[in-house]
Amino acid sequence: MRVLVTTGDFSHYLSPNFHYLLTELGKMVDLQLWHWPGDINEIIRSLDAKPDFVFINEFAETNSPIITGLAGLSLPWAVLLHDLHYQIEARTRMLREINAPGIFSIYRDRFSEWYPEFWPKFRWLPHHANTDVFYDYALNRDIDYLMLGAVHESIYPLRCRILEKMSDKPGFVYHEHPGYRNFSGEDGALVGTRYAWEINRAKIFFSCDSIFRYPLAKYYEVLACKTLLLAPASQELADLGFLPGVHFVDINEYDFEEKAEYYLQHEEERLQIAEQGYEMVRTHHYTGRRALDLKIAIEEICRDWSGAQLSTGKQPFSSRIRVRKGVRL
Repeated sequence: MRVLVTTGDFSHYLSPNFHYLLTELGKMVDLQLWHWPGDINEIIRSLDAKPDFVFINEFAETNSPIITGLAGLSLPWAVLLHDLHYQIEARTRMLREINAPGIFSIYRDRFSEWYPEFWPKFRWLPHHANTDVFYDYALNRDIDYLMLGAVHESIYPLRCRILEKMSDKPGFVYHEHPGYRNFSGEDGALVGTRYAWEINRAKIFFSCDSIFRYPLAKYYEVLACKTLLLAPASQELADLGFLPGVHFVDINEYDFEEKAEYYLQHEEERLQIAEQGYEMVRTHHYTGRRALDLKIAIEEICRDWSGAQLSTGKQPFSSRIRVRKGVRL
């Protein structure tokens, strides 16, 4: 199968997860990458070979090229929405106009809430951990409590509360967000392997799921480094297999300090939960597994498309619901 993916180049980006995903997908399909804006039909005509499927990454977002002409596309295709809260009304109008056969999203519950009319086309493509980068490096656990990343109160109020309360506590380390941009290997920023190393040095890592209750990438990355994660639980996380008290520790604004102190003092319990989280992510949420999930979903959309073409001679208006709430991935 030949798959054309239009996307920004994330190979040196702060969070290169999509680059990791494409690297694995490229082992399973004949991958064609396109990094520039344009009309999809003109893009296809410029290629050496016509694709069997077109995948539009970050549809109508800021870090990937704007692709036009999608409504008239004569082969199966799909879009991926990442930041679901970004221009919801405008993107809803655009999704109606293009009538995509498949709509992928990293987050399930907010998609259902904010884009309900497109639920029949929804495909769940959650985050994942590149276990060649995020794993147990067996480093000296010389950081008691660690927190990394943005702390904007309007988006991450729990992180703000944690920073306020813990900043003067012995053993607590916080590193600011380095910014959403490309990085070179020489700038010393805590990204990529350095980021994983820092997580692996910590006994306990604080994070949250933002005001949007997204199962963010840190849930996967921290567990993949065999570090105990303290962060809020949710039904979506549970359906992904992240069980509080088993794979991580559920916290809120009132109990995070007490739980952090408890698990710092109770090493056996801390190590047990960290080990269970580590094994769960490496079994169910490694990047190769997610690439296979994507390949299977693409094949399903292609079959739906072919069936609709045979029965009506037209592009299908929707595909069957493949993922329902409450079904574990």
